[in-house]
Amino acid sequence: MSSLNSRVLVRSAALLGLGLLLAGCETRPEIRAQAAVHANLASYRTYAFMPKPGTDNDGYKTLTTQALERSVGREMLARGYSPAGGQPDLLINFSVKTKDKVEGETGPAFAFGYGWGGGHYGYGFGLGDYYNSIQTVTEGSLMVDLIDREHNEVVWSGTAVGRQTRKALDNPDPEIERSVAEIFARYPIKAAGQTR
Repeated sequence: MSSLNSRVLVRSAALLGLGLLLAGCETRPEIRAQAAVHANLASYRTYAFMPKPGTDNDGYKTLTTQALERSVGREMLARGYSPAGGQPDLLINFSVKTKDKVEGETGPAFAFGYGWGGGHYGYGFGLGDYYNSIQTVTEGSLMVDLIDREHNEVVWSGTAVGRQTRKALDNPDPEIERSVAEIFARYPIKAAGQTR
């Protein structure tokens, strides 16, 4: 095999590996939403946040709660709801949970290499059967509940479940914004200007 062909082959293999690695790093939350059977979400006009949502456990408003209130408030306003101080139609609650999971894959592992041996240069291709990757990942879930204040029952609930990256843990606000927007994309009442 010529030197030019070998470089092209090695470069192609490296680009393929990089592409697979980047595709594996893309994390998008899984979104679920459900409404109560007889809920008429268009009949509600006002909302307020729970005085002590599930994201506050120690008697003060956490940074997570503050970011969620900003994001969810924006989504509610965009859908025509107004904040209310006294007796809102809807109360909004949040909860966030995390859990660690061990993940691993078994199966054939492929390797490609170039080397020297026995007085000759050459290429090698290997196949093995072992654990390709074992890792601990943190999975987080965010749940947003809209509660009919008068009847004290949930009328709509949206959940985002996904892996938490180091970047998201270090700077959670953009991930909260994205997750809340994706949750409310499943809300039956669309935001003003939203066509879908």
